[in-house]
Amino acid sequence: MCGIAGLVGDFVPGLMERMNAAQRHRGPDAEGVFEDKEGLCQLAHVRLSILDLSSAANQPMQSDDGRYTLVYNGEIYNFRELRSELESRGWRFRSTGDTEVLLKGLIQFGEAFVERLNGMFAFAMWDNVSRELLIARDQLGIKPLYYCSPRPGTLLFSSEIKPMLGYPSFEALPEPVALFQHLVFCYALSERTAFKGLFRLQPGYLARWRSDDRVLRTTRYWSPPSQDFEGTPEEAVVILKYTLKAAVERQMIADVPVGMFLSGGLDSSYLTALAKARAREGFKCFTIEWPAADNRLDAMDPDLPHATAFAKRLGLDLHVTTLHHSVTDLCSQLVWHLDEPLVDPAAISAYLICREARASGTPVLLSGQGADELFCGYPRYRVMKAREYLNIFPSMFRMLAARGSTLLPGTIEGSIGAAVRRIKRALIGLEKDPMGHFLNMSAPTPLEAAVSVLSPDFLATVDTGSIIGERDPRYESLGHDGFAGFRWRDLSVYLPNHNLLYTDKMSMAMSIETRVPYLDTELVNTTLRLPAHWMVGSMRTKNLLRTCAKGTVPDSIIHRAKAGLGAPYRKWLRYDLEEMWGDLLSRESVERRGWFSYDGLQAARARSQEGRDDLYMLQWAALTMELWARNFLDYEPNFRQNVRRHSFLA
Repeated sequence: MCGIAGLVGDFVPGLMERMNAAQRHRGPDAEGVFEDKEGLCQLAHVRLSILDLSSAANQPMQSDDGRYTLVYNGEIYNFRELRSELESRGWRFRSTGDTEVLLKGLIQFGEAFVERLNGMFAFAMWDNVSRELLIARDQLGIKPLYYCSPRPGTLLFSSEIKPMLGYPSFEALPEPVALFQHLVFCYALSERTAFKGLFRLQPGYLARWRSDDRVLRTTRYWSPPSQDFEGTPEEAVVILKYTLKAAVERQMIADVPVGMFLSGGLDSSYLTALAKARAREGFKCFTIEWPAADNRLDAMDPDLPHATAFAKRLGLDLHVTTLHHSVTDLCSQLVWHLDEPLVDPAAISAYLICREARASGTPVLLSGQGADELFCGYPRYRVMKAREYLNIFPSMFRMLAARGSTLLPGTIEGSIGAAVRRIKRALIGLEKDPMGHFLNMSAPTPLEAAVSVLSPDFLATVDTGSIIGERDPRYESLGHDGFAGFRWRDLSVYLPNHNLLYTDKMSMAMSIETRVPYLDTELVNTTLRLPAHWMVGSMRTKNLLRTCAKGTVPDSIIHRAKAGLGAPYRKWLRYDLEEMWGDLLSRESVERRGWFSYDGLQAARARSQEGRDDLYMLQWAALTMELWARNFLDYEPNFRQNVRRHSFLA
C-alpha cells in the first residue's frame, strides 16, 4: 500500500519531493522520485511495505532496459499466477512481490493486462520511448486516483488531493455542485470532487496521455457482467462459499501481520471465521465501543457484546477502542486527511480503530466493506421489497402516505425514536418511481432541507434538481432495473465515492492497509451474475450471504439487524457540540463564507433540537464543509501559509 504522484507535460523542480511529503503517511517505509531526461515526466512514490520488504520492491520501479517506469498503489492478489505465466514466457524476477509482476505484465500484454488483475490498485506507467503515460484504477474504486490539468496539455495526478495543491499555479476553488451533493448524499457523485477542475479517475477506467497531442483519453476496461446464472439459489450458495473462501485466502497473503475489523455483524464475523482458519498465530481483531449514555438518542445496537462473544468463541485477541464524545479536536485533523468534506461520523470510528491497529503492530486489516452493496444488505432494500406489495394500492395512497410522513417526529430518544425515524425515512419519496424512491432513501438529507440552508447566491450556481439523480453511465448502457439497478447504483456510486473513500483515507492516515475480500474481483463477477432479487426477502436482506454463513457464524449474528460502523453523532450535536457549532457557523462566519443562509441553518438546527425533524446529518455536513474550507481554501495546505480567500461567488 502506497501513495503515488506524477506530472507529465511540464517540469517543476522539487515538486515530486513535496508531493511525497504531503502523503508520506501513506508510505512511511521508503520513497523515491523519477524524472525523465527531457523533463516531460516526473513520478513519485511513498511505500508502505507489505509484500517483499526488501529494497528490491521499492518504487518508482524501472524495466531492465530503462524504457518503462512504474509507480503503483495497492495489492494484486493473483500476482503469483500471473508471475508463473510470465516466467513461462521467459521473464525473470529479482523481487518476490506484486509490483514487478505488474510492470512486466504491462510490458508483455499492454493495457489488456489490466483486465486480468484481481486486486485493488491505482498505478501510472511511463513509456520513455513512445513518450506516453498509462494510468488505471481498479474495477470498483477501492484505491483512489485524482487528476487535473493545471496548465493546458499537462496532467497532474496523485493518490490524494493534498499533494496536488502544491503545484505552483494551482488555485483551490470550490466546486458548488459537489458541495451541494455533499449536503444531500454526504459525498460527491460521478468523477467530480469538491475542488473545481480536479477529478477522480472513475472505477474500472484507464487513461492514456501522449506527448504528441497532450490529450488525456479515458477508456472503460471493466463493466459488470449480466445476470446470466442458470442454476438454483442452492447451487449459488455452494459456489459463493467456495469463491469467498478463495478470496479470503488470497487476501491473507502478506509479509507482515494481518488483522481484522470485527464489528460483531454478519459481514465481518463471517470474514473473521474464514480468516482465522488461514491466519498465522497472533491474529488480532479490532472493534470500537461508545458509552451507553452517548447512545440514548442514536439508539444504535452496540457492537461490542457481539464482537466480544464471537472473538471468545474463536479464541482471538480482541482490541477495543472506546469512542468518547470529546472528538472536537479530531474533526479538523480528519477533514484534512479526507481531502473533501466527506460527511460520515463513521470515519472517526474507522480512524480510531486503525490507530489502535498501528499501535499494536498490525499494518494490514481485513474489512467487511462491500458486502452490503454486493449482497443488497441496506435497510432500503427491504423497503423496496415492501414497496412491491404497496403497488396494489392506487398512487394516491402512496402520495398521501409520503405527505403524512412529515407529521411523524424526527428525533425521539430511545429505540422507539429510532424505529420512527426508519419509518419516516421509508415513506418519504414513496410517491416517486422506484429508482426515485431508492435515491430518496440513499440521501441522508432531503433535497428540500438542503436547499433551505443555502444562500441565494449559492443556489444560483447549481441546478439542485438535475444533479441528484446522477448515475454511472454503465447503469443506463446495461439496462439495469429493479433490484439489479439498485445494487449497481450502490456499487458504482455510493461505494467508491463514500465508503471506500473514507476507509482508504482513514486507514492510510495511520499507515494501515485495509483489504476488502467481499470486493475480490472473482467474487464480484460471480455474485453479479446472480439475480439480485435472490438477495432480498420480505423480512431480511443478504439472503444468500446469510445462508453461506450458516454453521460458521452463530445464528444470533446471522439474524442480527444491520448495524454498521457508526458514531453517536446525533447526541454529540444535540448536547456536546454547541460551542463548535457557534464558532464554525456563527453569523459572521456564515456571511463571510457566503455558502449558507444563517437563518436557514438555525431553523434546521431548531427543528432537530425540538425533535420535529432528524436533520443532524445536515448539521454535520455544514460543520464539515466549513472545516474543510478553513483547511483547504483559507490556507495553503502544504505550507500552511495564509492566502487570499477563494470563492466561486467572486
